[in-house]
Amino acid sequence: MDIVSCCGMMCSECPVYIATQRDDETMRKYLAHEYSMGGAVFYPKDIVCHGCRTVSADHNKFGKGCEIRKCCKEKHVNLCAECKEFPCIKTEQYIPQDSEQMFRLCEMHKACENLINKDE
Repeated sequence: MDIVSCCGMMCSECPVYIATQRDDETMRKYLAHEYSMGGAVFYPKDIVCHGCRTVSADHNKFGKGCEIRKCCKEKHVNLCAECKEFPCIKTEQYIPQDSEQMFRLCEMHKACENLINKDE
C-alpha cells in the first residue's frame, strides 16, 4: 500500500523518501545539492524521510520545515483533504494547482465530504 503525504504526494514517488528507503548515499548527495538554493542549505544527512505523517518527521529537516505538514498537525488532520478549509491559501501556495497531487487531494476531499454527509 502506498503512503500518501500530508500534501497528497505519493511517498513512493518522492525522491527524498526513495533515497531514505534505499539508503542511497549517492542520491542523498545529489538531492542535497539540488535542494540547496535560495539560501537553503541541505547536506546528505538532511535527506531523510520515512513519511511526513510519521513521528520521525518531527526530527528531520524536511518534516520540521514543511508548512503543509505544520498546518495539518495544527488542525489535527492527516492530510489536507480531510480539512474543512480545503482548498486554502497554503494549498494554493505550495501545491501546483494542475498537478496529480492536487487532483488526488480533491478526490480524497470529496470522499471525506461524502462520508461526513452520510453520517449526518
